[in-house]
Amino acid sequence: MAVSNSDYLKSYHQQIGNVGSPSINSDFYLQIEGYESLSLQTKQAPWPVLSSAGEIEVSGPLGTVRAEPQQAKVYNQGPISFHEDASGSVDSTLLAILSGGGKFNAKIYEGTPENFTLAKRIYDCFIVLDAPDRDWENRAQVLDFTGTLHYHYFGETIPGNVNSL
Repeated sequence: MAVSNSDYLKSYHQQIGNVGSPSINSDFYLQIEGYESLSLQTKQAPWPVLSSAGEIEVSGPLGTVRAEPQQAKVYNQGPISFHEDASGSVDSTLLAILSGGGKFNAKIYEGTPENFTLAKRIYDCFIVLDAPDRDWENRAQVLDFTGTLHYHYFGETIPGNVNSL
């Protein structure tokens, strides 16, 4: 049976609309404390989530097994990417972070610091970069620094100053 009854489909359309506007992947802003100038060059960053670190199998009678959640996973990692400019500001900023001990705290906004629905605080972050590839034949791409952001997230959110973007 095809689900093509227009009243039925209209009810689902209304239910989906009641959930709210979808979060658009590009609507984020990473702000590294003390290095705010890097924010506009941040192309990609992980969105922190808090979840169980995994499962614990618990054996039972007759060979049965059940699962219990492990403690919350507060250490996470994810891809990060920055667009470099001709003056090398990303390279020099990342070097300054490394020279200052290599770790930093940051906020990741759903929106921008001026207009956001919520923000998440991450702690004791550091970045492991991959060596960027320069290529004489590549005239169609900007230089990006990519790597992995390691961070700790404890579920701390900051309420936003707008309802939706």
